Amino acid sequence: MTKESWEQDRNPAGPSETPKPKSFLSRIFSRITGWLGGHGYHYAGFLPRRPGFLLRWTLDPFFSRVTVHPRQRERLQELSRQGALVYTLKYRSHLDFLFFNRRYQDLGIVAPEVAFDLNLWMWQPFSHLIQIISATLDYFTRRRSWPNPFQDGYFHRMLGEKRGSLMFLVDQVGFRQRFLKPREDPIRHLLEIQAGVDFPIFLIPQMIIYEKDPGREDKGIFQLLFGDSENPGRLRKLVLCFFKSKKAVVEMGEPLNLQEVLASVPQAGPLTPLAQKIRRELIQRIDVQRRIITGPVIKSREEFLELTLTDPGLSSFMEHLAETEKKKIYKIKNTAQGYFWEMSADFSAFYLYLFDRVLSWMWQGLFEDIVFDEAGFEKVREAGQRGNLIFVPCHKSHIDYLMLNHLIYRHHLHPPRIAAGKNLAFWPLGHFFRKSGVFFIRRRFLGSKLYLEVLYAYLKTLIKSGYSLEFFIEGGRSRTGKLVLPKLGLLNMILKTYYDQATPDLIFVPTFIGYDQVLEEKAYLKELEGTKKEDETVGQLVKARKFLRKRYGRAYIQFSEPISLKDYLAQFPHEPDTAAAIRQTSQDLGYRIIQAINRISTVTTFALVCAALLTYPRKGVYRRELLQIIQVLHDYLQDQNAPRADSLDNLPLAVEDTLKLCESRKLITPIEKEEGLTDELGLGGYSIDETKRPLLEYYKNNIIHFFLPASLVSMAILARQGFEFGRDEILADFNFLTDIFKNEFFFSDLPPEQQVEETLDYFTSRGVVVCLDREKALYTLSASGLKELAYLANLLYDYLESYWIVFRSIKYLQKKPRSEKEFLKRIQSIGHKLHKLGEVERSEALSESTFQTALKLFGEK
Repeated sequence: MTKESWEQDRNPAGPSETPKPKSFLSRIFSRITGWLGGHGYHYAGFLPRRPGFLLRWTLDPFFSRVTVHPRQRERLQELSRQGALVYTLKYRSHLDFLFFNRRYQDLGIVAPEVAFDLNLWMWQPFSHLIQIISATLDYFTRRRSWPNPFQDGYFHRMLGEKRGSLMFLVDQVGFRQRFLKPREDPIRHLLEIQAGVDFPIFLIPQMIIYEKDPGREDKGIFQLLFGDSENPGRLRKLVLCFFKSKKAVVEMGEPLNLQEVLASVPQAGPLTPLAQKIRRELIQRIDVQRRIITGPVIKSREEFLELTLTDPGLSSFMEHLAETEKKKIYKIKNTAQGYFWEMSADFSAFYLYLFDRVLSWMWQGLFEDIVFDEAGFEKVREAGQRGNLIFVPCHKSHIDYLMLNHLIYRHHLHPPRIAAGKNLAFWPLGHFFRKSGVFFIRRRFLGSKLYLEVLYAYLKTLIKSGYSLEFFIEGGRSRTGKLVLPKLGLLNMILKTYYDQATPDLIFVPTFIGYDQVLEEKAYLKELEGTKKEDETVGQLVKARKFLRKRYGRAYIQFSEPISLKDYLAQFPHEPDTAAAIRQTSQDLGYRIIQAINRISTVTTFALVCAALLTYPRKGVYRRELLQIIQVLHDYLQDQNAPRADSLDNLPLAVEDTLKLCESRKLITPIEKEEGLTDELGLGGYSIDETKRPLLEYYKNNIIHFFLPASLVSMAILARQGFEFGRDEILADFNFLTDIFKNEFFFSDLPPEQQVEETLDYFTSRGVVVCLDREKALYTLSASGLKELAYLANLLYDYLESYWIVFRSIKYLQKKPRSEKEFLKRIQSIGHKLHKLGEVERSEALSESTFQTALKLFGEK
């Protein structure tokens, strides 16, 4: 294409005919137009800022109910300062244009005033309607043709003034116009306009979601007559506007900058193919955004059965199994079908709506507030456009998946399909869970290769179909309050779906779910003492009613930065290509996810006070000293930038409220002030109920990971014979202790040298230690620093006692072979006797979970 033809292609054509001298009628029409304050061109696709009576009094009240998120308002206002805004909708709709015109004006956002290929005469004010008619007749009498906004520079002038406009991407009328007259393609025309202005034109995908129902592949008679949820007919859309506007929400796709588009293509290229490419890209962005909110089109359980059991990999495996085990193929297929019915979800939008109503009521009764990470969730939504979301939360309570998925749904994202233990499939709860998107898996896969293959094929089908997933990487609920080692079986399978090209990317979302008070805390303490866990039954469901009579403070949900598997694997020279390499990648990723959850864990006032109460084994603590300990721990958390509950912004008030809560729960008993005394006793104190120390330990463990570097370094310093020490000595002890506790805690991935260096710098800044020689890294403990180091070191003292109990018990128990269960029972018995004799100071050290970890360590050694 020559330069001349390029310029001709890129610049809007002028009027097709030379204007004729004004006739008598033309002068009259021109005067009418001028008298009404108008210019020479008026079109029914333009809607004045003050609309007609019909629009103001009929639709505006319903438009005002639709939610437009503040983040979208801010983004649109930012874009409007940079250039002109053109809103793009997938389907043609008068009602949608009217909504964006009126709602955005009310919100102070640049509103679309002009619509491409849309006649709005019915909604025009009377004065503007007269302008349109007179201007059109004036134009016709002078030119003997009808006005054309593409040819007379009307759109060019409106966008030059940075007025908002709107266009439709999928439109039968518009397509016929574009197909017959390529110059009147709105996107092509916008490219021409962009070439002549010095500011960007932004094409902004928009949609109004009235219903979160993704629709079904098999459309019924209702959908055929009135349209589906994605593209409802006029009557259905009007009904939705009237009756569902309060629950409707506006969503925005990623804007497209035409200035950047033109800069990225050769100058000699034709515009029409480029316009078609842009149209397809915008439609894709709208479809992706809609899929994130509503989910993929619903398939029936029978469809999933067929897709899963006919998977080529599973079919080959069943044939091979029949051949090697000398079984008939139909029996193996029948078994596989039984596995599918046992595990698969049976999602229903109606049950999701039902859960929404029930859970909204339930949370109001159980919690004072639910703190939801809005900013983090927005990053999750954006990441969901690149691949399947895989939510990986920590697991503290049975209500974790109920709360997380309810809030995901409430924040306009389609809930993931949840992997839950088969123990929760009991009637009637299992039926409701299955209908809300839960699939059930066995806790142990050993011995059934066919079950594993069916489960993998089902996961692959879900991911291929575009669903997000959720699973608990710890396997079960944590009974200790801290995160436990990841269970990698399900993670391995999910990674394998990516290697088998089921999806372009998997986006892992480490998620923290925490509570001021966990509903099942009493049951956890019994299990830690060695009591067998009770199976979930209908009877337990009936007993659970008592939980609804109590309040449990606040709940917290935080999201870490999403982890793209594609980007994660890009850091390695080669993709894992063997089973062993995939397992290693899974382990590395699992640990990274756990560390990410730890970093975003919310520090609550209750957990902080519990940690402070347990820094000494005494039966009580002076009030003055307790407040001092709390301040020391809080200062360190602030230095580490640990996420803190809002209540900690006013630490004294939060501590007083929490101490009163501990008193009401009989965790501590206040010791009244002794009048006339000026020492600690004069300020009173608190007696700690010995039987409640394991409960305090549970909540201390919620935040113990933040203190690990300081606690270990403090232990190493206090283990020195004198006050002076070198950094290398501390580093050696630090490495020794991290090796001892490697199965107990998740340590920072920073080099040990850096962790020790940063901790010593922190202690130096507080005057806890004094640096004698920076070059030789020599330090001495200050007189005032001894107490502070003791506070921090004692946070891990109960773990040392637990490991010592196991070490001492092994000497007596290893002579006779025993099962692990019997071994733990005997260790528990020995631990209780040592505690009664005073050799073990802390009752919280008698934890079966810690005994198991210690046994694992000694087994490795």
